[in-house]
Amino acid sequence: MFKLKPLQLTPVHQVNSLVEQSRGYNFDMCELNIYETRKRVMDFPLSFKGFTITSMLRGTKKVKFQDNKIRDYNPGNTIIAPSSEILNIDFPEASFKDPTQCSALTLDNTFVNRQIEEFNEAINDNAFINGWQTLDNSILLYNNEELVNIHKKISRIAHSTDPFKEIHIKMLLKEMILCVMKMQYVSVLKESAQQNTNNSPFSAIIYFIRQNIYRDISIDDLLQVADMSKSAFYRAFGAELGLSPYQLIIEERLKAAKKLLLEEQLSIKETAYSTGFSSANYFIRLFKKHEGMTPKQFVLNNH
Repeated sequence: MFKLKPLQLTPVHQVNSLVEQSRGYNFDMCELNIYETRKRVMDFPLSFKGFTITSMLRGTKKVKFQDNKIRDYNPGNTIIAPSSEILNIDFPEASFKDPTQCSALTLDNTFVNRQIEEFNEAINDNAFINGWQTLDNSILLYNNEELVNIHKKISRIAHSTDPFKEIHIKMLLKEMILCVMKMQYVSVLKESAQQNTNNSPFSAIIYFIRQNIYRDISIDDLLQVADMSKSAFYRAFGAELGLSPYQLIIEERLKAAKKLLLEEQLSIKETAYSTGFSSANYFIRLFKKHEGMTPKQFVLNNH
């Protein structure tokens, strides 16, 4: 799991709000704000004036989107929120001693749309995605390494006295928009992958992986399912999705493993072999890397 490092908290003598203590930085194309909450609050409405990338830094929240489904929002998660959509937030564990903290990078909508147009012009023969665009609804994602690294650079430059910071920030915002476009579409494509494998090459790939999760899956298997050349296959994964086929297989194996651990209550060893891992030790190592805890800790935390 890729977590953003928590920032230094506002000094106690400077705290003037227990619910939405904030500090921030303004640039031509964006605002970067840090929010802290120091008391338990339920159903707090939150919205932003532009396309926003908000990441959890410390503590835990629960967030409700327009679909009214409640989601856990923890360090390692990022929410992509369209302009003006209201998020309803619960802070069930926030206190003065243990505040929550999150960052919110709000971008100029015109700038975002212009960058997406450029991205679509650069790749006009997509295999998996029929054109990038901002989503109408918010989406909760798991951070990847690229997002964390870009966020670190933006935060560092925001704190600096670099006379060229506006130029650097603008360049990094382009990288960030491309990164989150790929992340959100991987999530959307996974969610919408149907039983009918003819919907798209990606749906066929996901369906095949899920149906064969218990066995070794080769790239040649996926090439045959997607009916693509090897060069087009790897190019589509890298350019459109920002991950490798191997990463996709691992993510699907771990998703299935979590379900078996909680719903079927299989042992760690049984779960490892049932989801195609070559050994229990390898499974434990990958699980901890991706989830930030061992399978045993995961089970204990969810019971």
